[in-house]
Amino acid sequence: MKPRRRPLLRLIGVLAGLVLAGTTMSAGTAAAAPLPVVGPGTGFVTTGGLDDLTLCSIAAVGYDDAGRLVALTAGHCVLRAGLPVTLVGSPSAPVGTTAVGHWGPDYGVIVLDPAAVTPVSSLGGITVTDIGPGAVGQPVCKTGLGSGLTCGRITETRGSDLMSDALTVWGDSGGPLVVGTTLVGIASHASGAPLVTPTAYASAVESLRLLGVSGAPGAGFRPV
Repeated sequence: MKPRRRPLLRLIGVLAGLVLAGTTMSAGTAAAAPLPVVGPGTGFVTTGGLDDLTLCSIAAVGYDDAGRLVALTAGHCVLRAGLPVTLVGSPSAPVGTTAVGHWGPDYGVIVLDPAAVTPVSSLGGITVTDIGPGAVGQPVCKTGLGSGLTCGRITETRGSDLMSDALTVWGDSGGPLVVGTTLVGIASHASGAPLVTPTAYASAVESLRLLGVSGAPGAGFRPV
């Protein structure tokens, strides 16, 4: 009996070793949690003091001339530079900091941490592949944290702003207005009561022109 029992014991030992090794490997190579996705319409919060809190949306994510990963938003969503930015739904850790807040036209820039997010060009039914001008009568769509996807047309221009009946509510500020996949505007404010009166969108072309003149973060923005 002994010659038969020894191979059996050895086999049990080998199997036990494989199970232990597999368990150790699984524990040591457990997949890390996926990074939060950031793209058109992503909601974010700026934090700092009580006077620094904002709840807004992102127009598009891309790279600037310095190679930084940045996001475009509304200027009134950036109360000052250097504020931590967290994502709605992922509030545990900052994913970047505010960099630029410009109020005429109403555009802003967030510098993102490339190790903290997954940047995408398509989200919420909107895709941004380039930047271009908008014209009265063009069909447009927007997305944002507050009201999601809405569509309409560019109804008029007011200075460099584009007015559209693609309506918004609070929280949509900073969201993208697109013609096809071209970003033409950044949601700024309703001209009266939200969802009743047209929304003003900062011209994306004019915003990027001014960023280029200033050389600030976001200059030379190219969508991912």
